[in-house]
Amino acid sequence: MPFSLTALIDRYAGRHAALPSLDVLASSASPDLPLEERLNWLVDLAQWIRRPGHDEETSSPNISLQSGRLRRLLDVLDHNPPWKLAVARTLRSIIRETRAVALFSETGLPRQFGLMTEIGERLTRTFLPPQPGSAELGVLFERLFPYPKDDVWIESLPEATLQRFEELLEYGVCPEDAGWNTLPEELEDALAYLAAQIRVTGCSKAIRQRLKHQSVRELAFFKLAAALSSTFDAYEKGDESTLAAALNHVRALIDGCHLAMDEAQAHLEKSGVSTEVVYHLAFIDASLERIEVLLQLAFDPTRQPGRSAGFVALLARQNRAQESVIDLLRQNWRLLTRKIVERSGETGEHYIARSRQEYGAMLKSAAGGGAIMAVTAWLKTILLAWSLPGLLEGLAASLNYSVGFVAIQLTGSTLATKQPANTAAALAARMHNVREPAAIEKLVDEIVCLVRSQFASIAGNLALAAPSMLLLHWLILAWTGKQILPPERAAKAMHDISILGPSIFYAAFTGVLLWASSLVAAWAGNWFACHHIGEALAADRRWSRAFGTTRAVRFAHFWTRNIAALSGNISFGFMLGIIPEVARFAGLPLDIRHVTLSASFLTASVATLGVGALATKPFALAALGVAGIGLMNLSVSFSLAMFVATRACGIQSPERHAIYAAVARRAMRRPLSFLFPTSGRKEVVTSAPKTSTTCP
Repeated sequence: MPFSLTALIDRYAGRHAALPSLDVLASSASPDLPLEERLNWLVDLAQWIRRPGHDEETSSPNISLQSGRLRRLLDVLDHNPPWKLAVARTLRSIIRETRAVALFSETGLPRQFGLMTEIGERLTRTFLPPQPGSAELGVLFERLFPYPKDDVWIESLPEATLQRFEELLEYGVCPEDAGWNTLPEELEDALAYLAAQIRVTGCSKAIRQRLKHQSVRELAFFKLAAALSSTFDAYEKGDESTLAAALNHVRALIDGCHLAMDEAQAHLEKSGVSTEVVYHLAFIDASLERIEVLLQLAFDPTRQPGRSAGFVALLARQNRAQESVIDLLRQNWRLLTRKIVERSGETGEHYIARSRQEYGAMLKSAAGGGAIMAVTAWLKTILLAWSLPGLLEGLAASLNYSVGFVAIQLTGSTLATKQPANTAAALAARMHNVREPAAIEKLVDEIVCLVRSQFASIAGNLALAAPSMLLLHWLILAWTGKQILPPERAAKAMHDISILGPSIFYAAFTGVLLWASSLVAAWAGNWFACHHIGEALAADRRWSRAFGTTRAVRFAHFWTRNIAALSGNISFGFMLGIIPEVARFAGLPLDIRHVTLSASFLTASVATLGVGALATKPFALAALGVAGIGLMNLSVSFSLAMFVATRACGIQSPERHAIYAAVARRAMRRPLSFLFPTSGRKEVVTSAPKTSTTCP
C-alpha cells in the first residue's frame, strides 16, 4: 500500500476512523469502568453523533444531521431500558467525577501570557496528547468538540430533543447517585472565582490611577464579589424577593464596572495606550459578559434546555478559538494596530490641506523640504567619495539622513513621502458610519484633500530640490573647480534610477521602511505619553533649578510635541543608511530609492554630464524612474498604513467598496479637485475626531 501523508494525518487526528456502531456504543456503557475509559466512550459517542452521513438519516429537512442522530440514540435507548440505565448512570458518573470550574470561568477569556509563550502553549496542546484521565471538563471539551462547526449543530438542537436528553440524565436515579449533579455548585464557584479575578484586576494600580475616584472599597469591581455572595445566600434560603433585589444589585454593579472601564479607556485615549491596561480592560469586559451568562443559568427559574445548549455551544466555540494560533495572532494584531492608530491619527491631521491657503502653505513647506533634501543628497556624494568601509559608510549615511529629516521637521518643512503613513490613520478616523450618504461625502472630501496634499508636497519637494542641487553644483564648481559628481559616478547614478532597473522594487521597499518608521513614531509617542514623561520633565525640580521654571516647561513641551516625529525621522534615517549595507554584507540585492533623493541625484548627474544629457535615452528612463519611485514610495507606505488603520477600526469590505465607488464618482465629476483646490473654502470644516474614539 503506497504511503500517504494525508492518510497518516487523518488517522492521527481520528478522521474517517471506523467507529463502533450505535448498538455497540449503547451496550458498552458502564459506570464501573475507569474514568479514562468512560471519557473515551463519551468521545466515541460524540464522534458517532457528529460523523458524516446521508441526508436520509434525518426524517425532516429542518432537522440537522446531528440532531437526527441524537434523537435516534434516544429512541434506541427508550427501546432498551437496561442500556438506557447504563448510559444514564455513566453520564452521571462522569459529571460527578469531573470538575467544571475552569471550563466555566477560564475558557475563552483572555490570558495574560506573552505572545510567544501563548503560541507555545497552544502548539503544545495541539500536537501533544492530553493528560490521560484528566478530571477537567475543559480537557474533555477539547476532545468532544474539536471541530470549528460543532457549536453550530449544538445551538440548533430542538428543545424537544434537549428535554429528552435531560430526562435521560435523570433516568433511574437511585440513592447511590445522590449529589451526582455538581454542575450548579461549580457554576456558583465559577461566579465567585470570576468576581475575585475582577476585584484583583479592577482594583489594580494600573486601572485605579486612570479613574477619578480611586478609593478601592468604593469601586464597583471591589463590591461585586460581596454582592454575589449575598445573592448565593438569598438563593439558598429560597427568599425570592431578596434574591430579585440581590440580582438587581449585582447587575447595577456590573453596569458600574462598565462605566469605570469607559473612564479608564477615555484616559488611555488622552494619555497613551498601555498594553497592560488594554489587556486588563479586555479581561474584565470578557469576565463581566461571562458572569451575566452564568447568572442567567444559575438563577433562571424556567431552566430552559435551549439556554444550556447555547452556553455549551458558546464554550465549544470559544474553546476552539482559544486553541487556535491564527486567532491568537489575529487578536494580537488587532491590539497592535489599535495601539498604533491611537497615537498616529492625531499627527496626520496637520499633513492634510483643506483650503487654498493651506494648499499654498503645503507647497511652501514642501519646497523647504526639497531644498534640505538637496543638501542631504550633496553630503551623501561626499560620503561616497570618502570610500569608507561598509559599516562606517552606513552609519555616516544614517546620520546624514537623520540630520536632514530632523532639520525638515524643526524648520516646519514637509517631506512628501513621510505623509502617507501618518495621514492614513487620520483618514481612517473618518470611516465611521460610512454607509450613511453624508458620512461618505465627508470621507470623499477628506480623501480628495489628502490626495491633493500629497500632490502639493511632491510638487513642492521636486520644485526646489532640483534648483537647490543645481545651485550647489555651481557653487562647488566656482569654489573648487570640480564637478559635484565624477562623470562615471554621474552616469552610474542615472542608470541606478532607470525605470528599467530594480528601482521600482527598491522604491516599494523604501515605502515599507517609511511605514515602519511611522510605527516607531507611534510607539515612541505612546510611550512618552503613557509614562507622563512631559509632565515629569516640567515638574522636575532639578531642571527648574538648573534652567529656570519657564525654560524647563518649554523644554518639556518641546519633547511632548516632537518626540514622535523625532523618533520616526531618526529611525527612518538609520533604516535608509544601515539596511542597504547589511543587505550588501548578506549578499542580498536590496537598496533604497527615495523620490526626492533620487530627483536630487538625477539633477546632479545632469549638471555633471551637461545639458546634452537631457536629450539622451538614459535621462528619459531615469526621469520615468523618479516618477515610478515617487508613486511606489507613496502608494506602498499609504497602503500599509491604511491597512493597519482600517483593521484597527474594524472597517469591513462593504464599507470599503462603498468608499471606492464614491471616490470614483467624484473623480469622474471633478477630476481636477484631486490636484488643485477648486474653492477657497475648506472642504472638510471639522477636523477628524481621534481615531480611537471612532473605532467600534
